[in-house]
Amino acid sequence: MLTAHLKDGTLFNLADPNHVLKDLRKLRNLQYFCPTCKERVIMKLGEKRVWHFSHHVSDFCIGNWERESNYHLSGKKQLYEWVKKENLDVKLEYYLHSSKQRPDLLLPSRRIAIEYQCSSIDDRTLRQRTTDYDSLGYDVRWIFGAVRYKSKYRSIQSISAMEWSAVHYANGNPMLTYYCPEQQKFAFVTIFYTLTPTKTVCSTSYYPSSSLTLSNLLVSPPKSVNSIDHTSLWLKQKRIWRQNPHGEKSFAYFYLRKLLYSKGYSTRMFPCEAGILSPYNYWLSTPPYLWQTWVLVCFLPTVSIGNQFTFDTILRSFQQVISINLIQVRTSIGEKRSNEALALKGYLNQLIRLKVVKERDNERYEKLYQPQMNRDIDRCYELDLAILRRLQ
Repeated sequence: MLTAHLKDGTLFNLADPNHVLKDLRKLRNLQYFCPTCKERVIMKLGEKRVWHFSHHVSDFCIGNWERESNYHLSGKKQLYEWVKKENLDVKLEYYLHSSKQRPDLLLPSRRIAIEYQCSSIDDRTLRQRTTDYDSLGYDVRWIFGAVRYKSKYRSIQSISAMEWSAVHYANGNPMLTYYCPEQQKFAFVTIFYTLTPTKTVCSTSYYPSSSLTLSNLLVSPPKSVNSIDHTSLWLKQKRIWRQNPHGEKSFAYFYLRKLLYSKGYSTRMFPCEAGILSPYNYWLSTPPYLWQTWVLVCFLPTVSIGNQFTFDTILRSFQQVISINLIQVRTSIGEKRSNEALALKGYLNQLIRLKVVKERDNERYEKLYQPQMNRDIDRCYELDLAILRRLQ
């Protein structure tokens, strides 16, 4: 940690840029105390790590400060200095007694807390901490250490459940913010679609911290350019789903496998109108080819061609299978709307473009045809390409 209390209660901040090593060495013999657990701490002034305070080995602190790496300490110190340059009232590691939390940065006048998270924590823990800040009237912004940025290849990134719980919204899409203290750069990741529970289609923009303000971070982050070749990307993913369906271990997979086998089909032969890109699909952690197959194979056959159904009808059926965990919804503190409704409506809009259904008034849909499965895998590949091109 970068701050500690003196014996008289005064807060001593090692991140203050006015400190010089010669003076700090003279102050090392003073007594310093952890603001959280009140135990004695030691001032560390090494050359390899950021100057910081450390607990004695035998001491236990609910703040778990010993888990902070030098990377984390450097990033936190730089973020503090970055905000300070705007002459804002920012407090470093301020302890909130009512919630027993100590955000990395706190801006009391703006009711904003900033957490710089480098290590992994349970996603439920992160959501609870966010809820605790909210109960105190603070809007929390999570910034992740860039060491967590896991780009598989161009336009594809692996995002954990913890990171999903911290998304914020900008320009109509979920966004994550990362910071690298080594390069002193921010990375803004805009999420467009998901392919698997962790694999996402996204666009990343990099900016030196010197070119941004706190307002850029909180209110108007830079827009990401969506220059992704979605057709090629989704075609490749559909081949993966068809070639290796046994890699999937979810409840939805085993349920649909049993259903399709009863009809004489393999899961490799799922309808070509399933597993397609659709707006808001990121709110379902179940792979899109599975939940979209449910729509085409389980719900749509209950409606005769030429007949109509309402959005409320299909949504209720969808929510029933969600309630038994057949299809899983992603949760996020920042989104208050019905996530499954957004994802389902996005897919129905694609089925309208493919002329599977036609939209009538008051969220009513007319079924135009019933998508079928093919027994020839090569024919599936041909239709996959044709359908994705129609959605360009």
